[in-house]
Formats: sequence, C-alpha cells, structure tokens
Amino acid sequence: MVEMQEDGSIRLEIRYEGGDAESHQIDMTALGESLQGFGRIYAVIGHFAATGQYAKQMQALSVKTYAQEAEPKCFSVGALLSFATTSGWFQGLLPAVITAVTAYVLHRCSGNSEEMRHLRELLEQQYGKDQKMMERMMDTIDRLADGLRPSVRKSVAPVGSTCDRIDLYANGDRHQTIDQAVKDAVMSSEDEQLIGERPYSIIISEMDYDRRTCKIRLTDEDLSSSLDEDGHPPRINAVITDPAIEMEGNAYLQAFMTRKPITVKAKATLKDGDITRLYISDSA
Repeated sequence: MVEMQEDGSIRLEIRYEGGDAESHQIDMTALGESLQGFGRIYAVIGHFAATGQYAKQMQALSVKTYAQEAEPKCFSVGALLSFATTSGWFQGLLPAVITAVTAYVLHRCSGNSEEMRHLRELLEQQYGKDQKMMERMMDTIDRLADGLRPSVRKSVAPVGSTCDRIDLYANGDRHQTIDQAVKDAVMSSEDEQLIGERPYSIIISEMDYDRRTCKIRLTDEDLSSSLDEDGHPPRINAVITDPAIEMEGNAYLQAFMTRKPITVKAKATLKDGDITRLYISDSA
C-alpha cells in the first residue's frame, strides 16, 4: 500500500533493469529523454490528484518532481513528489490515485484498457454512486492521458536500447513495469491493442538468435481467420524476452530445430482482432 510520507510527499523510484543498467550505467541521452517524460507525467498526474484538475502548462502545476540520489542496484533514479496545495478531492487516497492514474495513462497510450477497472474502483470508493462526478473525472483523466502521450513516448526511450525494462516504484512498492511490448505499443502509430500475458501454442519457423527475434505460426484457437498463399496460418513476428534464450540448448532453439510445437507465455498485440506480434517471456 502506497502511503504519504510524514512531510506530505510521495517518494518514487524509476528503476532501469537489464542491458547496460546491469553494470549500473545507462546511455545519458536516453536517460535524459526518459526523465523529462516521467517528470511531466508525475507532475501532471500529481496536480490532478491534488486538485481534481488537468493543467497543461507546467507553470500552472501545484506539484513538483525532484530527482534524488538512490543507492545503486541496477540503475535507479529516486524522485520526490512535493505538493504545494491539496484541495481534498481524493482525501486519504492521494498516493493510490497517483499510482492508479499513472498505470491508466501508460496502458491507455499502449492500447491496453485493463487498468480501467482498478481506477474506477478507486473513484467509486471516493464518490459512491455519484455517476455524474465519476464520468466527469474519467473524462478529465482521458484528456490528461491523451495529452501526456508525447511524455509517455519520451519516458520509454531507454527500453530496448540501453535497458530491458523500467520498473516504477512508489514508497518502495513496485506498481508498474514497462517492457519492450509496452514500448512498442506506445510508439506504434497503428491502431493496435496490447493484451496481457497468457499461454500460446506455437511453431517457430524462423529464428534470429542474436536479436532474440523469430517468426512463428499459431497452432490453436488463436489462429487467424485468414491463410497465406500456401494455405497455412500466417507467420507472426515474435520477440523472445526470456533470459533463458541465452542458455545452450534452450527450449526455443530446440523447438526451432525440431519444428515441433512449443507452449509459451506471451503478451500479444492485436489489430482488427488478429494477433500481429508476440512478446514471449517464458516456455512451459
């Protein structure tokens, strides 16, 4: 449970994991772009949580985000949300609203609406059956999320280039992970939707071992309604994020060599109801 500090602030941490970050270092250009994005995201969301209003101009915000020194673990940046004023819109729920709205903004920008339920539950806890107020707040949050799209794109810059993922913490509790699947969905200009992790049965038909990418065909109920010119299910691009890919004789390489089906856990992007890409995190 994320709580306010005694001084009325909220302590945050942006933790960059994997890649260069494993050596406690990170590309400065990507880091600078990412921190600019997160700085605006947290300031705008914090202002909304404190006042119930969406302010576009930085000078109008009642919340400031400060970078703080953090102990080296992977590569992390400590941050502090400091509130100039609060109006009691979310009395007692301020930290929870900030983490919930942050999650909603990230998922809305990546085409994933799963966080809507948790956010609505918090608003219902605050406003009960006042549907008019609920809809007003959700409309404000939607406009806020759409306005923050450029900042979200900046915030994910290091993923895939100098780190594997970004974990967001509030008062020591991790509340969000941004991986390659989320970044690609955020950066995509197409009308795609990112869905959560689940099992898939696949056949690996092509593999780039160095880049951890492959082409696969689905073998179960997730098959596309369309077939290719040879009458086969279409091949789908996939990214293997599972660290086990580095091990000799791993399950993915064995599946590729034998052309036998393998069950994997993966996130997927959808377009017009069809799977367009898999992000494989584990093998069964």
